[in-house]
Formats: sequence, C-alpha cells, structure tokens
Amino acid sequence: MATNDGIPSYYYEEPNSLLSMNDKIHSGLLAVGSLATISLLFTTALLSFITWRMVSWKSYYSSDIGRNQSVVIIYQLILADCIQSLGFLISFHWVAERQIIGPNGACFVQGWFIQLGDVASAFFVLAIAIHTTYQVVLGRSLGHKAFICGILGIWGISLLLTSLAPIIGGRFVFQRAGVWCWISVDQEGLRLSLHYIWIFIVEFGSILVYATGFYYLYRAKNSDVIIPGRSIENLRRARTAMLAYAIIYTVLSLPLAAGRMASMSNNQLSDEYYLFAGALFTCSGWVDTVLYTMTRRALLFDELNVYNRRPGTNMGTGNIHGKEAGFQRQSSTDSILASNGFGSIGGIKMERTVKIEMDDIESASGSRQKDTTEYYATVEAFKP
Repeated sequence: MATNDGIPSYYYEEPNSLLSMNDKIHSGLLAVGSLATISLLFTTALLSFITWRMVSWKSYYSSDIGRNQSVVIIYQLILADCIQSLGFLISFHWVAERQIIGPNGACFVQGWFIQLGDVASAFFVLAIAIHTTYQVVLGRSLGHKAFICGILGIWGISLLLTSLAPIIGGRFVFQRAGVWCWISVDQEGLRLSLHYIWIFIVEFGSILVYATGFYYLYRAKNSDVIIPGRSIENLRRARTAMLAYAIIYTVLSLPLAAGRMASMSNNQLSDEYYLFAGALFTCSGWVDTVLYTMTRRALLFDELNVYNRRPGTNMGTGNIHGKEAGFQRQSSTDSILASNGFGSIGGIKMERTVKIEMDDIESASGSRQKDTTEYYATVEAFKP
C-alpha cells in the first residue's frame, strides 16, 4: 500500500518512523540541536574571517594567505564541520514535530548533510595528518597544482560517497536511523561501504601517519642537524599541532561509529546512547574552531622553520643563486603585541628566509644536464 506521494505506508510505521517521542529523546534532540547551532555559529564565523583575510591579505600579510596550504586545508575541514552542523540542526524540526517521520524532504536533507559532512571531515583530518608530516619529514610543501587537485579530489570522493547512497539505495534510502535521519537500517551494506569503513581507515591511518611524524621528530630532537633554529620550541608546537586534530576527531567520532558497528552485530544500544554520541560528534565544529585558534601558528609551515637540507647532502659544484623568497614577517600576534609595547623578549622579533637554488651540472654521454636543488635558511634578529 502506498501513500499519495507514492511512498509505501510501512515507512511511516515503527520502527521506520518514530511516531511518538518521549521526553528523554525530546530533551536529547534539543541538546543535539543546540550544540549544532553553536558549531554552526563558530564555523561560520571562522570561515567568514579566513575568507575576509584571504581577500584582503595585502593589508595584513606580506604573502597571499590563500596560498598557505595549512590554512587552506583547515579551511576545508571547518567547511565540512559546518555542513555536518547543518544536518544536525534539523533536529529542531523533529523536536517541534515530536516525531521522526520519513522519508520526506527534511529527512533526506538531514541524511545527505550528515553523510557528506561526516566523510568530508574525516578525509580532511587524514589530509592534515599527511600534509603536516610531509612538510616536517621532507621539509617542503606540495606543488600548488597538486595541492589544489588533492583538495578537489577529497571533495569529489566525499560527494561521490554521498551520492551513491540514493543512487544505489533508492530515493527512500535516508530514513529514521535512531534519533535522526541517515542511511536506512535496512541498508547495512551501504552504511559499511559508504561510511564506516572510511571512518576507521581515517582513524587508523592517522595513527600510522602521526607515528611516522613523531618518530621523525623524536630523531630530530636528539639530533642537531635535521631541524635547526628554535628546535625545542618548534618540536613541541609541531607535535601538539600534528596530534591535536587526530585526538579530537577520534574522541568525538568513535562513540558514534562504535555504536553503529555494534548495531550491525545485532547489539542494539539505547536511544540515549546515540543521543550522547550524536551530541559529542556535533561538537566537532566549535571544537575544531577553537583548536584552530590555539594551534594556528604551530600549523603554519613557516613557523616550523623546517629546512630543506638533509644530513649528508652533497653540495657538489655549481653556481649558487641567492634569491630572497620575498619573506620578511612577524606573525600577526607578535605585530599587535609589539605595536602596543609588548614585544617578545624585550623587543620586536624579525625573521628573514632566504631561498638558495643550486644548479648541479652533470655530464652524461656528452650532454649537459642541469638539476636545480632548493635550500632554505632562516635568520632571526631581535630589535630592542
């Protein structure tokens, strides 16, 4: 039997729909919606601020912040958190109705936003881990085109995994899934292939990537030739910045993912558990926003003072071209403090980074082959 919309009537019956919402679920969804509102406000504010700084960077920075890969990749994470917050914000609709009825427009939109926000934020957490470790270990950034292709690729994969749900599962795939709408409980295979497996790949992948980075930083801390400069301070800040996002993501996402995996093993958990796990996961937006404000300087590659030269590098023979990288800066925080008489270490700290290109010319079969290697050196000065 079908309704006027062509939707089978059993979708509007238990357990496919929640026809009567008790006070515990009502209060729990109010909490989820409230936390989603806070995350939406925080992420929107941060996205607006970063976008404004990207547009008017000449007034604040000596280089285009829009080409700073660390800022751009975190910008994408915050955007994914914002999308996820929009999905959980629809909890207020179910609170007002005191029931969860689907499939319908509200249920489809909530399922779509939650799926897209979840997988996108997971991929960008892993991308932050890989990108930061790549910079620290190899001492350089990705090429701009490769970086942009990577960002677009992550969004493409996220949209694909979200679109495949209705493509494979049909237009009624997003239904009641506990205390909100997501992929139907009848589509456990889709849940596993489009969501769960990727979440766990990100969590365990991040552990492996960070372990690699920590091993390298441990070697660097016990060696004075890999990362010169302010090694102790920078190693500590790099460790915090590298690990913080993975810890936050794992803590906030693991309870919900574990609950869903338990349900696949026919271990049904209470609605109160999913409300708690959902409320925790909904905090991702505002927690990541606060985390960004706390670790922004440590995540900027320029702040890490990573040199491109490696131990045992053969300088060879050739012409050395000294070319300033157009880089003379103070961080925005130090500039503000210095302008108000609170300069660090009794004065204003200035840094200049110089890029040196060395041309190695080798003779092979009578031909001359030119190979250019880039090196970076940073000099700090304090003006009392």
